Amino acid sequence: MVPSFEKRVRGFAIDTSGVSIFVILSMFLGQVHPYLPWIVIGSAFFGFYFLPYFFSKGQSFGKRIQKIKIVNLDDSDCSVLKILARDAFKLTLSIATFGIYLIISFFVMSDSTSRTIHDYIFRTKVIDLEKPTGRDNFLGKVESMKKRGF
Repeated sequence: MVPSFEKRVRGFAIDTSGVSIFVILSMFLGQVHPYLPWIVIGSAFFGFYFLPYFFSKGQSFGKRIQKIKIVNLDDSDCSVLKILARDAFKLTLSIATFGIYLIISFFVMSDSTSRTIHDYIFRTKVIDLEKPTGRDNFLGKVESMKKRGF
């Protein structure tokens, strides 16, 4: 099943929030040692964006919480190397373009496939591991209510 746009954004936001917390906390470590903030930031970056893929196939912390997973186009598990390359590509372009890449790639994403630019390049897709209930877990609204604007 194809995950919603919101699930993908929330999953990425959870991972990014974890890194951001460590970035903020590390600002005070510069007085202890000049390289300590960089070590903490690098460790947090690796720990939130890359390390979880070694323990959970296709899921970072945010994806695990949102119950979504990265797989190949044939629904088989991706190799760790492919997922790391995919995320490194996404993060590099996101940082290099000051987040504009993320905005553009999510606008390219369609509701039927839920594939972004980096999914097309690396021949992957994100699947939803939850069974559809017909209800929005966030606000408790069914699809027919959402279509009517409620």
